[in-house]
Amino acid sequence: MLNYWLSKNKNEIIELRHWLHAHPEIGFDELETAAHLKELLESAGYEINQTSEMKTGFTCEYGSGDGNVLGIRCDMDGLLVQEVSEANYRSKNDAVMHACGHDAHMTIVTSLALYVMDTQPEISGKIRFIFQPAEEQAPGGAIAMIDGGAIDGVDHIIGGHVLPKLTSDKIGLKHGPMAATVEMIEIELSGPGGHTSRPAESVDLIWAMSHLILSLEESIRHHLDQQDPVVLAFGKVEGGHTFNVLPDKILLNGTLRYLNTDLKDRLHDLFDETVKGVERMTDAKISWSIPYTSPGVFNDKSVTDILIQAAEQSIGIDNIEFMKDSSMGGEDFAYYLEHIPGSYYRIGCFDGSSTDVHTPTFDIDDACVPTAVKVLEKTIEIYFKKVAE
Repeated sequence: MLNYWLSKNKNEIIELRHWLHAHPEIGFDELETAAHLKELLESAGYEINQTSEMKTGFTCEYGSGDGNVLGIRCDMDGLLVQEVSEANYRSKNDAVMHACGHDAHMTIVTSLALYVMDTQPEISGKIRFIFQPAEEQAPGGAIAMIDGGAIDGVDHIIGGHVLPKLTSDKIGLKHGPMAATVEMIEIELSGPGGHTSRPAESVDLIWAMSHLILSLEESIRHHLDQQDPVVLAFGKVEGGHTFNVLPDKILLNGTLRYLNTDLKDRLHDLFDETVKGVERMTDAKISWSIPYTSPGVFNDKSVTDILIQAAEQSIGIDNIEFMKDSSMGGEDFAYYLEHIPGSYYRIGCFDGSSTDVHTPTFDIDDACVPTAVKVLEKTIEIYFKKVAE
């Protein structure tokens, strides 16, 4: 039945994905996106639930039984990236694009919801479809959705994300850690400034900054077990005004990412020791802080086992990628998992060109949508059979 439905509605599914791709909006500003999706879902018979805390996010629900509630979540926001594409569905919004595949995530969950409403499967509980804003922000929209009651009464939750390293006929699954704990790092270096001809009479913050970055990398590399992945990288530097003046302040912003949560205190101690050492060597004043931390994603075994079984039955074991490595990327789906067990899976989407997300040329193979819908539809069937046993 599902294959027939997907074939019958193929053009509408692709049209939805392309519309969403062409109309990206940044976090908590997904007004047009949310309105378009809500109209589709309401037309199919869904009642939309939206509270002020959710902001642009919303949920809708299928089923009336008093059994378990299964949450299926997607994210809605785009990124501040200028798209470089010749596709006729390229972004219409200047300097904003779906560079992370959230257009695919929305299309998958919406298509699943429409199929469920069309076919009216008998289930002992409810399915709650969760449309979340602002996954790309810190703190992200998951917190807003939780505060707004999106997972109240939900027993288990599933989320997914495209992975261009896999082709569109495949799904990536993994037990245990799936994504890293991510800490935002803010560092400020300060000094008196001065003329670039006399750095010895002042404090050269550029020199101090370079030593600090290298020293932090070396400290992490040499003092931690290499079996525990840790990534430190800086994405923003502010400092200086002209070529011949030593700046009196430099700001560094980056992220520290790790899978083993037991490393937190050790990493912070290494940071502090390294900063103090660079201060002594360079005479720079250095302060650092962690204004925000996103927890890691740790998949629940029982829910992951259901996803594995569903994928085997729907797309075949040969199309399952049992992932050995965890992503060092962050994902605010982790906040849901602090409240309820769930699992996060990866959706193959390689279009023959794009090999990574967050790039100006990123796009997906539309065939990834039916692949994911098949797995999720079978997941629903198996889940409600198991909880009814």
